[in-house]
Amino acid sequence: MALSGLSRFAPLPLRLAAGTMLAINGYQKLFVEGKLAQFIEYVKTFDLPLPSGVTPEMMAQIAAWGEFVGGALLVIGFATRLAAFVNAGTMVVGIWKAHLDMNDFWNSVKSNFAGDHSYMPAVLVLAACTSLMLMGAGALSFDSMLSNRSSSTPTPPPAT
Repeated sequence: MALSGLSRFAPLPLRLAAGTMLAINGYQKLFVEGKLAQFIEYVKTFDLPLPSGVTPEMMAQIAAWGEFVGGALLVIGFATRLAAFVNAGTMVVGIWKAHLDMNDFWNSVKSNFAGDHSYMPAVLVLAACTSLMLMGAGALSFDSMLSNRSSSTPTPPPAT
């Protein structure tokens, strides 16, 4: 069932909030002096299982650019499902590796709920991205505009 009526606008606050947070966070990592190097060192501590030839530096770059570009795409509502998918994946890895200690899971869930190392923003962005993957960009988006343009069939000229 497609979104109709006012529900067509439901994705808009999700896109604006999550996209803005992601774009600002990605921008800071990429363009504030020293932040990318800090982020790369942080990603190295994650000990992620990476495919052959992929380095933690590459993963950090992909995550930072995904946040920056993907966040901007969410704000304007272009390639929304793809941008939401990429950033949902980033949030899953971030929550798993940066916020939760798998050796003491329940204690880390309780202790990291609020404060300086809170996982709440990441969980909210993950929820927004998951919702956007499922329902799309909604109204007031480039996706909607392009979809309406491609789905409208030209009316044939009247028969004479």
